Amino acid sequence: MNRREKDYLKAINWLESLNSNKIVPGLTRITKLMNYLDNPQNKLKIIMVGGTNAKGSTCHNLNYNLNKAGVKTGCFTSPHLHSIRERIKIGDKKISIHEFTKAVFNFKRIDEEHNIGATYFEILTALAYSHFSDNNVDYAIMEIGLGGEWDAVNIGNPRIAILTTLGIDHVDYLGHNIEEIAITKAKIVGKKSILITGWEKKYHKHIPQCQSLDYGENIKDWIKLVLQKLEIKATIELISIPGRFEKFSNFTLDVAHNEQAMNFLIQKDKTYKNIIIGILSDKNAEKIFQTLPIKANVMVCNLPTSRSYSSQELYKIAKKMNYKCSKYDCVEEAMKEAKEQKTLVTGSFYTVSEGRQYLELEGHSEL
Repeated sequence: MNRREKDYLKAINWLESLNSNKIVPGLTRITKLMNYLDNPQNKLKIIMVGGTNAKGSTCHNLNYNLNKAGVKTGCFTSPHLHSIRERIKIGDKKISIHEFTKAVFNFKRIDEEHNIGATYFEILTALAYSHFSDNNVDYAIMEIGLGGEWDAVNIGNPRIAILTTLGIDHVDYLGHNIEEIAITKAKIVGKKSILITGWEKKYHKHIPQCQSLDYGENIKDWIKLVLQKLEIKATIELISIPGRFEKFSNFTLDVAHNEQAMNFLIQKDKTYKNIIIGILSDKNAEKIFQTLPIKANVMVCNLPTSRSYSSQELYKIAKKMNYKCSKYDCVEEAMKEAKEQKTLVTGSFYTVSEGRQYLELEGHSEL
């Protein structure tokens, strides 16, 4: 390993020490940090993407189609599957190891000098806004990490806001019913924002006053509406994205991680012999299991994070619901057991990341 890579790993280690497994809502810390960076977010035209599901897929597809139409875009998404640099791209190019490392150490200095206490996600958000401003992108596509109102990305002011779908998610932080969650998620919308949404009309009352509101049912509709608002004429092409209904051999891998996303995934194909699943503990595992075919063999796994259910906890839930179930120490162990049977690997980004590593799919070993 060369010096550049060693410094890069030091930068990542520092980031991971900033409570990466904890969620700390609020804009106080990110506001302080951005002030010391001369507020690069205010120099950008922002397309902000919030909602419950399909945020990442919308960002990746919007990034691709705008690039194809000759628009220079920055794209910030989360979480990542393998390399942390996946989160920050200009066009299809990840931020370089050198740029990433230099920026993180600069932010570390600022954070410590001024006792800001920024979180893992806040540092990455600041890095994305700074990187996109420094590179003079035409539009910065910014995915909301959690909720909307108190998410660090919401430090920016979106010219276009997209609210994809609406469902129950992150109840510990966003609210315990659909109305409370809608109010929180909709707070990314400003008075001057052009809004594009897939929300049902009955939830539009929770959306703040904005410049305009257009409804679309799916990713293709939302991209079409963005292009219309930007007066860009182009053919829309939807691309395949790692970890989103990704197929390899007898395996299908998908990062569905709540009941709405899982139900949508299972409706595409109910014929899996095995379902390998690991779930983060802030999700409703019982409701996720309710969407699975009762005839499937559910293979529950430990995940490499303290934020997840243990395989033993998931096993108890699955057995109580009368699923045929077996438990495993890791995803790799379950995938070996599945052999050549038709198998779905799902439940979280962690599950799919481990599955892609086992299959040695593109990007699995990238720094």
